[in-house]
Amino acid sequence: MNEVELKDLFVNSMESRHIFNSKNRELSFLKSGSEIRVKNEGHFGQFDLVIAVLQKTKNSKACRDSEATETYYDILMRTGQLTEVARTEKCRIDCISLYPVELKSNCDILDGRLPNQIMNAILTFGRSIVVLDKNHVNKNSIKFLRLLPATIIGYTGIKDHFEVLSVYDRIIHTGMFNLSKRRLAKTLLENGIVEGIDKIYKRLQTLEHINQKLVFNELYNSNPGFLKDEIEFLRQFSRVQAVMTYKKQIEACILESKDNKITDYL
Repeated sequence: MNEVELKDLFVNSMESRHIFNSKNRELSFLKSGSEIRVKNEGHFGQFDLVIAVLQKTKNSKACRDSEATETYYDILMRTGQLTEVARTEKCRIDCISLYPVELKSNCDILDGRLPNQIMNAILTFGRSIVVLDKNHVNKNSIKFLRLLPATIIGYTGIKDHFEVLSVYDRIIHTGMFNLSKRRLAKTLLENGIVEGIDKIYKRLQTLEHINQKLVFNELYNSNPGFLKDEIEFLRQFSRVQAVMTYKKQIEACILESKDNKITDYL
C-alpha cells in the first residue's frame, strides 16, 4: 500500500475498533467510553495524522487528582492546544489526549528520519505513535523500534485489522529543562546564598514551565495558552530590578584565567 491507502485503512480500523492488543499491550484510547476525532495532516501538516481522544465520561475526581498525574503536566505545557480542542468539542480540558501519528507504508523506507519524526512528535504532544505497513512488520525492525519512545502499531495484512506491537504511553513533559532542587540548593550554598532557597527553586520552576511552554508552541507559532498565575508571575518578574553586566564579568573571567595552566583543571 501507499501512504494514503494505509492512512485510510488505519482510520477505518480505529473507527471500527479493529486495533487488537496483544501480550498485555493496550492502547488507552481504545478503551470503552472514549470518542475519537482524527485530523488529517494535523498541526500545520507536520504529522500524517493527529488523533484527539475524548473521555467524555470522566468523573470530577479526576480533576481533583490531576496534580498527581500526567494529565496535570499535559495541561500545563499544552494549554493552548488542549483549550482549542475543548472549545470545539465542548468538553473538559482534562478529558482530552492528543496523539500524533507517523505512517510508514510499504513504499517508505525506515531510516534515520524516523527518530527525528518521533522526537518532533514528543516535543509537540509529549507522545508518539508509529503505524507500520505489513512489509515493515518483521523481527528485525520491531526489535529496533521497541527501543524508541513511541507506540508501534503494525498492519496484520487482514482487512482493516492492526495489532499493537509495542506500547509507550507515558507523556513526556520534561527533558532538557529539568531543574534539580538538590543540585540547585548545593550551587546556591556554594555561592553564599543560604536563605530563600525554597522560594528561589519554586520561582525558577515556574519560569522553567513558562519557558518550556514557549519552546513547545514556538515550533508551530501557536498560542502557548498562559494560565492567569503565569501571566501575573511574568508581570512581577518584569519589575525585578537587576542589571546583568555580562560583558564586564566575562572580561574579568578572561583576565583571571590568563595565567592558568591546563593542569589546573585536571
